[in-house]
Amino acid sequence: MAGCSFQLFGGWKLCFEDGAVAEIPGGKIRLLLAYLLLAYGMPRSRRQIAFDFWPDSTEKQSLSNLRKLIHDLRACVPQIDRYVKITPSYMQWNHERPCYSDVREFELAAQGQTLFELRKAEALYQGELLPGLYADWLYAQRERLAQTYLQVLERLISILEGQREYSPAIFFANKLLAQDNLKEETYRALMRLYAANKNMAGVAQTYERLRTVLQEEFGINPAEETRLLLQRLMQQNDDHSSGINSQTPFFGRIIEWETMLGVWKRAMSGTGAMIVLRGEAGIGKTRLAHEFKEWAGSQGSQTAAASCYPFSGSLSYNPVIAWLRSLPVPQLNPVWLSELTRLLPELRERYPELPEPAPVQENWQFNRWYESIERMLMAKQPLLLLLDDIQWCDRETLQFVSYLLRTDSGVRALLIATMRTDDYVHDAIGHFLSGLRIERKLVEIELAPISKEDTRQLMAATVGEALANRHSSVLYEETTGNPLFIVETLREWQTGTEKRDFRLAPLAVTILEGRLSRLSKEHQQLVTAIAAVGRPVSIEFMAVVINATEETVLERMEQLARRKVVQEHGSGSYDFTHDIIRENAYKSMSFNRRRQLHKQIACALIAAHRQHEAIAAEISFHFELAGLEQEAIPYYEMAAAAAEKLFAHETTIKYYRKLCTLLPSERSLAILMKLGEALIMSGDPNEAENIYRHWLERTGSHVSLGERSFCEVALGNCLRILGKYEEARHYVERALRYFELMDDEDGLSIGYGTLGLLHYYTGNFDLAIHFLTERMKLPASGNRMREDCRFFGIIGALLYDQCEYDQAIHWLKKKAKLAMACQNKPFVGQAMGLLGLVYMDMDQMDRAFDHIIEKMEISHSIGDRIGFAFALGMLGRYYLLCGCCEQAAECFSFCLEESVIVKDWRIAAIMLGIEGYNLFIQERYEEAGLWIDRSIRLCTQLHIPFFECDALYYLSLLRQRQHQYEDALKAAEASLEIASRLKRRDMHYRILVHLLHVKADLGLLHPAEAAENLQALQQQAPRQQEQAAIGYALWKLNPESAEHRTAALLLNEVLYRNSGKEEYFVRLCELTDEEIAAIAPRPMPSLSEAAQNKRLSAQVFAEIDRYLINLAN
Repeated sequence: MAGCSFQLFGGWKLCFEDGAVAEIPGGKIRLLLAYLLLAYGMPRSRRQIAFDFWPDSTEKQSLSNLRKLIHDLRACVPQIDRYVKITPSYMQWNHERPCYSDVREFELAAQGQTLFELRKAEALYQGELLPGLYADWLYAQRERLAQTYLQVLERLISILEGQREYSPAIFFANKLLAQDNLKEETYRALMRLYAANKNMAGVAQTYERLRTVLQEEFGINPAEETRLLLQRLMQQNDDHSSGINSQTPFFGRIIEWETMLGVWKRAMSGTGAMIVLRGEAGIGKTRLAHEFKEWAGSQGSQTAAASCYPFSGSLSYNPVIAWLRSLPVPQLNPVWLSELTRLLPELRERYPELPEPAPVQENWQFNRWYESIERMLMAKQPLLLLLDDIQWCDRETLQFVSYLLRTDSGVRALLIATMRTDDYVHDAIGHFLSGLRIERKLVEIELAPISKEDTRQLMAATVGEALANRHSSVLYEETTGNPLFIVETLREWQTGTEKRDFRLAPLAVTILEGRLSRLSKEHQQLVTAIAAVGRPVSIEFMAVVINATEETVLERMEQLARRKVVQEHGSGSYDFTHDIIRENAYKSMSFNRRRQLHKQIACALIAAHRQHEAIAAEISFHFELAGLEQEAIPYYEMAAAAAEKLFAHETTIKYYRKLCTLLPSERSLAILMKLGEALIMSGDPNEAENIYRHWLERTGSHVSLGERSFCEVALGNCLRILGKYEEARHYVERALRYFELMDDEDGLSIGYGTLGLLHYYTGNFDLAIHFLTERMKLPASGNRMREDCRFFGIIGALLYDQCEYDQAIHWLKKKAKLAMACQNKPFVGQAMGLLGLVYMDMDQMDRAFDHIIEKMEISHSIGDRIGFAFALGMLGRYYLLCGCCEQAAECFSFCLEESVIVKDWRIAAIMLGIEGYNLFIQERYEEAGLWIDRSIRLCTQLHIPFFECDALYYLSLLRQRQHQYEDALKAAEASLEIASRLKRRDMHYRILVHLLHVKADLGLLHPAEAAENLQALQQQAPRQQEQAAIGYALWKLNPESAEHRTAALLLNEVLYRNSGKEEYFVRLCELTDEEIAAIAPRPMPSLSEAAQNKRLSAQVFAEIDRYLINLAN
């Protein structure tokens, strides 16, 4: 060996290149060599070495000692100067000379990621560093390397466990235990490994070993956590042992398993996560998921499984119900049990004294329902949930899963879902997964076909090594490594009556079809009926469907299970072993036979359930497939009403659309109106407009003028949302004329309210007040509570725009109270949002923030897409006023993009203007000009002067900063004219102060004259906010005035302490040389994660520009 070689672990050995072993008699010399070797490549000053070796001596004495030690080293190892650089100031190992050290090799290997590297590191560690030698600096190094060794063992155990190599993992776990036999956590890990390896004796022996050690050392028993783990592992083993049936061995998927294990461990820290296993049918998604579920169960974790089915995917919360029903009911407060009865009505049989769940009137009550589900699921943690075939999952279940995995939930839970890549995935799944990706809660694993070697091992375990070695290559080629095809092909060969040469079926589907074709007529009848149901079935239900005794059905089902056509699920239900069998069984029926079966299933569902609401969608679905559309109608109505109660908009829309196709035009108006409302709520007013127009065109004179008028008001309201104000006014005014002619009070109520709102949007406040006053003159009616809510909100908004804040709060609170009474959550959210804006303008920023968050939560919980987006826009305004430009920009960008997607151009105009101002504050003037210009053009074309006033003011500020004073003056005067017309007192004073500065910049006004005008304004200003702005402007005109400085400082200081607004802070920084303590804004809420790091695409601006061009033409 060239150079020299050191062994420092477990002893001491030094060899040189000639093979000679150096005899080092003194411990200090060995320590010095080790000291320099451990600092390989780094110089060590003599002073530092002297201090480390003789810390209690004086510097002079310790340096003298070091010189003596170096002399002794050279005497013992004459060739040492070839390996160590020794200078008057420092010593360093000569890295130009080769030197092997077990410590260095260990540290390098310990940094590796592979089994090979870690096994090498473990083998190198032959014991502690330099045993028998003692020094303060050595203790630290010895402990550091010992800890590294423990980490190597832990990583080896983790990797081997991830590869399901439990025996070697157990070997290293015992080594880990030998290093520290008092660490109870290691005993628990070893117990779990034994359990995973199906060695329950090892589990018990490890626990007994721990108990003995603790008794001997401390006289105590193992911790409760360890005792509970032993109990869980033994119980889980009993449960799995009783339910285990022979299965094909599980091979391969090592990388996937390691990934899943890593996600599981992260989820156990309280950051719940989700894994999606993707792949074609039969690729092994479900098997892998169930194997992991079984493993988690063997570790003592709570597990629950559910499946989704194509025919029942529209049934809300079915998977959640399956999870809940598979778990024991924990000890919960009756309040939570009451909430759970919404999904588990059978709880009332067990707890008859449970109260009815309270009506959902406020957002916290809606959240309480989800919390009750979470409490039951998470009663025992950690939890693993399995969801098979998520591509067919209902939107409401996805919404609950999003709640369960929310960032601040802290749940120790993992959801594993399987998803077929060869099937259609609806938009809700895509949006759901996108949300989880953004939150970094999702890990997606694409399952590829298994390898040739895994195929050979699988075949060998089934038919023996000899046949596997001869035929595995052919099998792999024929099946392309699809585990289902492999298993089914092998099973078919094994069950054949004649054992001929091993021949593979060309397609697994042929095998599955063959199973069906060999069934008797009675068995085929049952199989086709199960296929038509489209989900797991019970014996009792199928007995009703096929009109047979339960005993007969049970006997046939057991025979089908033996033939691997069906298999038993939890709670005594049965389902097909493979989807391919279900598909082929359903296709095998004639058209008339399918219709007959669907009718039987619908009637059986009605007969088997007392409460039809929960299964109404399924009943209507089967009636429709049976060709009985009239029978399906009432159940679709029932299903839509149930979905509406749960704010499941997409499901509601689907059922209302179906009803519109089933009902004649003259009977569909009520359904059509509900469909339009649901579309608007879900963020699709364009589609709502289309269906209203289509109905009006299609019905013609077939319906009454009153019905047409109600539809025209709905169309007008929809057009208002889309910014088509003139056309909206045309429809609403025409309908109102009919209502006035017929003295239809209900029609007048909705007509006056809609027209008042329309005029409010377009800044015609006098007309808005006129129509709202006419609405107030109508006699009170309990049937018009919804319209009253909207009416109160319009009044509140109008008063807010005119800076009548106290009155605005009165009417908005009145709206919120009435909306809560009639359980109208969208109106509650609207009131909360407007109150947030009012409180922001009143400098009550904390209260404003709380109301905005309330609106966000309500909008999110009911799926109000544009309401949620606008709430984020309001949140952006909060952060802008607090000086957090980046957070504000993210919120504005999210809101702008959403408003462009749903074509709400009014909100788009608002966001363009306020983000333009945000860019102006950041001195990004060119960008600011582009945003503000688009806002002004949109506001002008759409006739929304309120926000045109704001945008013109922003433009004037920008032009002034760019020294384009004439343009600044023009924009300010235009803004002032609008503010005066709309009676906007806040903007009136703000613009007047700005105008005086612009005129002074242009030389149109002498500074003294400007100051005189400002003083007159200050005397008129009703609020401190305006007085503070004017006082600051006075000081800016005369910075030398101590009087103006003091007055402005006092006013702005009070306002800043009360609000934390950035504009007051900026003024204070200019007014005083003292350091101002900044007031931190409230942190971004968890619901705002959708907007974080949001950046707009060029497509958004292109869409806005196209719309502006269309308006101009």
